[in-house]
Amino acid sequence: MNILLSVIFITLITCSIQYASADHSLGGQGIFKDETTVSIKDSIDSKYMIHLQVVVRDAQGQLVSVSERMHGSYIPHEITDYLFDNIMGEKEIYNIDGVKYEKVRHTPIHDVQTFDWDTSFQDILSTWSIMHCTDFTTIGHGSNDCIPIFQTVAPNTILAEDDVFTLHWTILREF
Repeated sequence: MNILLSVIFITLITCSIQYASADHSLGGQGIFKDETTVSIKDSIDSKYMIHLQVVVRDAQGQLVSVSERMHGSYIPHEITDYLFDNIMGEKEIYNIDGVKYEKVRHTPIHDVQTFDWDTSFQDILSTWSIMHCTDFTTIGHGSNDCIPIFQTVAPNTILAEDDVFTLHWTILREF
């Protein structure tokens, strides 16, 4: 499993540099709004539908909480489509209200002790992201090495030191 994740991240890094380097030539339609701010778009009424379910279990495997959120935001750039097509995994085709969608699921499982926190696990969490990491410094974007390709704000989640949490992402893209 760790080898597969390493291969995926290496592929992400090497295959996305051409997309990032074209960022400045898009007249404000690139990955970044400015040197440090990522350009995002709300998923409501867009080609993407985003759903996240956060499931928290204690050290004994007992259910602690479940929270869900429909909608979110994404980077309105070809890098998002590229990652959806090539990295996110197997796709299924669905027809919803006469519209065809491609659906992917992304389900990482994390424990509180090894998760890469921006702050502390003891803080109340509500923003969750699927990150894409590469070296953006070569195109003049400071130290941004990871960007939130998809993100959402779910109801607050409080975690204890030994908790394990699973992020059940379901993302649909209009076909």
